[in-house]
Amino acid sequence: MNNNLIKSDNRSLSLSKYTLALIAKWEEGSRASGNSHNKISVSQTVSFAAFLYEKMRNAVEFKEDHLIRRCAIERIIKRRMILNENGRDIAEPLIKELLWARYYENNTIGEEKIVEIQTIIDKYFFLRNELSRGRSGREQENLANFMLEVLSCEIEENLSPSQKREAFTNYVYQILRPHIMPFSGNNGLQEKDVQVYIAVEKTLSHSDSAVIRYHLLKLMIPEITQITWKNSDSLLTQLYDIYQHIGKYLRYPQADKLRNIIKKEIPAFLILKDIFEQNPRSISQIITSEEQLKFKVDEACRKRYDESKTRLRRTGIRSFIYILLTKIIFALLLEIPYDLYFLKSISILPISINVIFPPFLMFLIILSVTVPGDDNTRKIYQLILGTIDNNPETPDAIHSQIDIDRRGKARGLLFTSIFSLLYLLTYFISFGSIIYVLSFLKFSVVSQGIFIFFVTLVTFFAFKVIQITQEYQVILHEGFLTPITDFFFLPVIRVGQWLSGEILSKFNVLIFIFDFIIEMPFKAIVEVIDEWVHFVRLKKEEMI
Repeated sequence: MNNNLIKSDNRSLSLSKYTLALIAKWEEGSRASGNSHNKISVSQTVSFAAFLYEKMRNAVEFKEDHLIRRCAIERIIKRRMILNENGRDIAEPLIKELLWARYYENNTIGEEKIVEIQTIIDKYFFLRNELSRGRSGREQENLANFMLEVLSCEIEENLSPSQKREAFTNYVYQILRPHIMPFSGNNGLQEKDVQVYIAVEKTLSHSDSAVIRYHLLKLMIPEITQITWKNSDSLLTQLYDIYQHIGKYLRYPQADKLRNIIKKEIPAFLILKDIFEQNPRSISQIITSEEQLKFKVDEACRKRYDESKTRLRRTGIRSFIYILLTKIIFALLLEIPYDLYFLKSISILPISINVIFPPFLMFLIILSVTVPGDDNTRKIYQLILGTIDNNPETPDAIHSQIDIDRRGKARGLLFTSIFSLLYLLTYFISFGSIIYVLSFLKFSVVSQGIFIFFVTLVTFFAFKVIQITQEYQVILHEGFLTPITDFFFLPVIRVGQWLSGEILSKFNVLIFIFDFIIEMPFKAIVEVIDEWVHFVRLKKEEMI
């Protein structure tokens, strides 16, 4: 431990009204709640098989760990809708599947949750059916996807409430919101507030679009989680307009600029959140004592730096498996048949390079990543001191507001044209160099396309993985060659980002195989075995 970092005179620290409100909310959320006596139980033998399947299934989809459970809920409901379009009586099998896969521990969900979850399912299916009536096929599909996403979010929230997460997100939002100037236009202030909230969700909680849609829906219709399908008629007049507004908010053109501004402020909040979570009963004493706070910041930072290494390795391994399996499938379906049919022979070197190089590139990039050090921890501590006593409504904060609209405007037609041409030139240089080397190595057109496809994806995935270690970094160390590597790699990353979002997420061969070929019969077998084990247990109890 760095003794210089925690040395202190232990003076008392003052807190803002926002920090005091957060502490009160946190302590309220820490109070014990009643537990159900009747728990849902599943066979542990069956559970192990389902758990292994989910691990393999999730390895081929690039999702952050905290999003996997919600995605699993959505996937299970989608599959059960094939034979049960309106979702009747699917709550119990849904909960059992979540227990099988160990998304929740066995004997931790009460039987009363079956009724609660089914009520949620019935509500959203009713709203979907009512809103979809008379609309085009495409709009019906969009509405169905929206309802399914928010449905899965509310189910997860019901099974694992997140009041503290919401309280901390709101705290960060209240602190950062006044530092952004209202946007231009008639609804500039409201637009700014919504966009700051979305940026906080993305940077602090790493929420995906589905979670953000659900949280925006709750903000706009607070009673949405309290009603049932029987009394939801009152929502129909406003729900479609809100659905459209949420879509527009998520397509805001300056969202990336605002997110990057908010992202720079997030590391200190992440460490502060860790301190709150790890010390729920003593947070008031810690956060008002300079000595205790400094010690806890150092402790939380070191723990997070170590976890970053583990997450980096785990995410890197998952990406490696995903890329390797997908690459082998591409080789079997495209590369080898093309060589045999058109070239009349198999080119061993291109196929070998195509299989080996992308995972090896991922390994090299991850190996080069370093985690923050003590200087970063000291800076985070100073930022936290400024945060807990921060009153963003002071005149100084208001006068220092950031104008997103002005930052988004072009400096001039000449500069814009020159920079755009230079940026376009980087694409020609980067991909031209790759194609030249591949042509020299006698790669066919198909082999070149596959190589570029996977190199761009690997580079983008590696870039995403590297963000894990930079999540807590406030002091950035740029090397001498960083601008040069950025010049060549930025076009490759951009293409990989486009491929990941527009093609891979919609045409993932491995996910298709798991979801539509393996999962349905496998889960049916698991369900039958679980029912059989339950039946045998009942018969055994009757004998005793």
